[in-house]
Amino acid sequence: MLLSLVTTLVAAVGGAALATLLKLPAAPLLGAMIGVAVVKLTGDLAFEIPSAGRWVVYCVVGWLLGQTVTRESVTALKSHAVLIVVVVGLFLVFGLALAWFLWRFNGLDVDTALLATAPGGIAQIGVLSAEAKANVPLILSIHVLRITSVIVLMSVGLKLMGKGT
Repeated sequence: MLLSLVTTLVAAVGGAALATLLKLPAAPLLGAMIGVAVVKLTGDLAFEIPSAGRWVVYCVVGWLLGQTVTRESVTALKSHAVLIVVVVGLFLVFGLALAWFLWRFNGLDVDTALLATAPGGIAQIGVLSAEAKANVPLILSIHVLRITSVIVLMSVGLKLMGKGT
């Protein structure tokens, strides 16, 4: 058990460090996931975090997300409420349409289809996917591609609009 814990910890930290050096989106999360997945797929030394441990980890993720709420963000929410509701509504409608397509024509289970197309941050989606017992690697792969595409396209768009460096 100690060997599997150490092996998994080294894989997670090593993967997170490598992803950070490569400047991947959500590097610590993505890198740790890939590192642990490699250990799990290449042997039987992957340590499974017990449910009490997962509960603590999810609390820490919630804590980190809660820290992002500021007075400025609440003020912006109040002053742009209609715009925000419209944008979020459109995200949800398009996400539901894409989820239906993935479920109906590609054979994905409902949880995986919905979470793969849901708008949101990779950490939040990752936690929800694990809790739902959905296909986490597929869901996070889609979200990493989404985030990477947004970063690249927005960088190009900002440069074309004279705003980028």
